[in-house]
Amino acid sequence: MDKLEWAVDTVDGTTFEKIAGEILRNEGYDVHESGVIGTDGGWDARIVLNGRKGIGHASVDNNWRGKLRNDAESVEELEKEQNESFDHLVFVTNQRVTGQQELDMEEEIEEEYDWDLKILHRRHIIGITGHERPDLAERHFGFNPKRNDDHIDQVLGLRDERLDLISNRKDVASDLEKGPAAVIHLIPNGVFSGNYVQRSDDLPGLPRVGKLNVHPGTESVGKGKLNAGGRLRQPYKSYTYLRKDGLFEAVDTWVFREDEEDGLLLNNARRPKESLDCKIGITVQAGIRALKNMGVTGTAFCFISLLDARGATVSYETRISGPPKQKPLRTEQYTTDLAEIPLEEADVVDSLRNPLTEIWQELGWDVNLHYDEDGDWIGPTVQFAESGQFPADN
Repeated sequence: MDKLEWAVDTVDGTTFEKIAGEILRNEGYDVHESGVIGTDGGWDARIVLNGRKGIGHASVDNNWRGKLRNDAESVEELEKEQNESFDHLVFVTNQRVTGQQELDMEEEIEEEYDWDLKILHRRHIIGITGHERPDLAERHFGFNPKRNDDHIDQVLGLRDERLDLISNRKDVASDLEKGPAAVIHLIPNGVFSGNYVQRSDDLPGLPRVGKLNVHPGTESVGKGKLNAGGRLRQPYKSYTYLRKDGLFEAVDTWVFREDEEDGLLLNNARRPKESLDCKIGITVQAGIRALKNMGVTGTAFCFISLLDARGATVSYETRISGPPKQKPLRTEQYTTDLAEIPLEEADVVDSLRNPLTEIWQELGWDVNLHYDEDGDWIGPTVQFAESGQFPADN
């Protein structure tokens, strides 16, 4: 499955209804949206093609046939309420529809309602956004499928530039406490397209690292918003930062501590206030929330980095048996492999399983204590009053 196929399969309902309207216009329809979106991504519009009036519906519901039948009933009710007659129904779905299924539904709708039915489904969406209208993919998924230059190198360059600034305590990190730090970067797929540029005072407020609730300490700084945590007039120990182009950055020094006997320790106990895994998961979930609030859709690249952390080992609860011998981190800077994650809060723990486990394995562990052998999260559930919980409910 390539990136475009995955994007179409996992698109959220709100994004899909925007795509649906543009695809219908691309197919020659005059489209007048109702402005109403259902909880399942359902959407409708009055459409006209060659003088023939109809209704367009769109949905990401897995049970596309059931949704189409329900929509057809709604259109029939509309005909009666408005005392008008429609000629056709167009249903736009991101689901897989076979040729026989399409023929069967066309026949069913014609017999039941005397309308022509047109289904634009997964294959059509991929074909149109991948070949005819790659601008739609770039606008709504964050990448251009026909672009020859691979922008991954640009993403890596942006990440490395930010890590250098943090290491050297420049830019928004200028007042960050010295010493080792854990860094989270979320970089939207379309960060270089300019789609997300807006005034910094329009950006959403930010929570602090390891929190979901927005903190009143958020302030506009340069090209973005910053929320730095620490004592008054003292170097801050953590911060979250959202830039107007969609870059989300979070830095935390609290997860490291020095021990007289064991040296530099990376806290990864099951208690959420001490755990790197939990702090990262909560912060990524909060970052996704902030990105969606500013209009980012599609996916984001996620990196977890440990800076100035040579010699670090994992600090874990005494009742847990660790590996026979931990391997102290061998480099001053370690960054996990790129992880591309959907901007959905419920997908955070699954998306972070590989990068988080990579850190444990780099330090000599065979497993990550926060995931079971099936890869399911078994770490803490953390509640935040009026702000939801980590991990988010499905």
